[in-house]
Amino acid sequence: MDDFNSLTLRGSRVVLKSIELEEAEALFNLIDGSREHLTKWLPWVDYVRSVDDERHIVEQWIYEMQMRAAIHLSIIKDGEMSGIISTHQIDWLNQRTSIGYWIAKNRTRNHLATEATAVLMAYLFDNLKLHRIYIQAATDNEPSNRVIRKLGFKLEGVLKENERIREVFLDHNIYGMMEQDFRGFKERFAPYLPR
Repeated sequence: MDDFNSLTLRGSRVVLKSIELEEAEALFNLIDGSREHLTKWLPWVDYVRSVDDERHIVEQWIYEMQMRAAIHLSIIKDGEMSGIISTHQIDWLNQRTSIGYWIAKNRTRNHLATEATAVLMAYLFDNLKLHRIYIQAATDNEPSNRVIRKLGFKLEGVLKENERIREVFLDHNIYGMMEQDFRGFKERFAPYLPR
């Protein structure tokens, strides 16, 4: 049984590593340097105002990983933290979870989110034997929607006024992929996985 607190997953260009408490300051600095970029789509950004705030979040993530309830990974490229990719609550009974990710502003447009998502999906389907993964993205967040579609997720519907960002409620597209779909799309993932 994998220890979620010591995961290292490799792609062709990125490494995904379990977040550690010692990374809280670097993670806060990454968020702070991308605040305007991230706030448009992520409601939690306004609530992370200090390294201590981020340290409390990382402590919660570590606990969730100890309990095997969720996975939280740093996205590392060229030795530099570039963002975070996580599962939300893993539903072991129904063999499903959802994925969320963000990339620092200065690291966007490098296909890091696409590669990180492909690597995590391969782990979730191949190692954890999950049956279903879903991802949500604000309908107006075209870069994120493009990543999701590129990986072969199917649009299942729109969640109206699903998330509040600074007093505005955003609609979300919800996309899903079953394990058998992943097998059928495996060639899409080949460029992102280690050779």
